[in-house]
Amino acid sequence: MLPKLKSAGFAAVVLAVGVVGSVGLARNVQAHDGCHRVRGHYTATQTTSGCTSPTGICFSGSISHGGILSSTSMFIELDQAPSAGMPLTEPGTTVSYSGTVTLTNHAGQLVLRDLGVIDGARVSFTEMERPVGGTGAFASASHTFFISGGMNSNLTAFDGEVSGELCGVDRDGDGD
Repeated sequence: MLPKLKSAGFAAVVLAVGVVGSVGLARNVQAHDGCHRVRGHYTATQTTSGCTSPTGICFSGSISHGGILSSTSMFIELDQAPSAGMPLTEPGTTVSYSGTVTLTNHAGQLVLRDLGVIDGARVSFTEMERPVGGTGAFASASHTFFISGGMNSNLTAFDGEVSGELCGVDRDGDGD
């Protein structure tokens, strides 16, 4: 059993601490300073043109309706693991993969480390994109965004939505 509060002063202190804590928490879940929400539509198809992947798997595509991320894209797979690397719990149709994605547009190039999972049985995918380099407006890009969606039945085309946050991007080209 909880003890009864004996003073209105104690209740006021508890209420004040709760309000301050709530405001601090709300600030932490907002976008970081200099960061912007990103959204867009991603499509890509498997290609051999310009493919330098050690596994022979590359995808060429684009992001549309993505603002600063609207661009052409090139994914180069570096490695993959059947059963998402967990053969005791995942079926062989679930594949994890890692590679690089290069986005190119009028503002520069953004190079991303891509980590993804394909569920071949459900023809769906999800990816985490982390900036590792860039030029122009993307020279100082950081943070993480995600791409998730569906694939065609032979797993050679992606169709998904981009969402997340991108920081350090010079959106207006003025160097700050």
